[in-house]
Amino acid sequence: MGLFRWFTKNTANTRDPTHPDLAPLVLPLPPAGAVERVKAAVAGLPGWAVEAPTADNELHLTRRTRVLKFVADVRLWFLPAGPGCLIHAESRSRFGLGDFGQNRRNILELWAAVRALQ
Repeated sequence: MGLFRWFTKNTANTRDPTHPDLAPLVLPLPPAGAVERVKAAVAGLPGWAVEAPTADNELHLTRRTRVLKFVADVRLWFLPAGPGCLIHAESRSRFGLGDFGQNRRNILELWAAVRALQ
């Protein structure tokens, strides 16, 4: 389904099986601490911005592509999980029917940046 999916879907998430390599991120922090860790990671990523907390334990980010400046909305949900936090993500393009895999890459890039701060 690889190329067909890139031309027909403009979203990726960790709650539904949209991609086999996407999974929620688990951090050994309470949800409030995890939110701050994500904000710190986003501050170091080009093209990323924190828009606003949409509710308790939710965060809205945007990611602008470098060349064509397309914007994707990235929403995060922070759920308590034992002594830590489970983070689910959804990345959705604002424009077009397909994303050429960009939304998947958005989530993977964010997870890598958050893990690098540990």
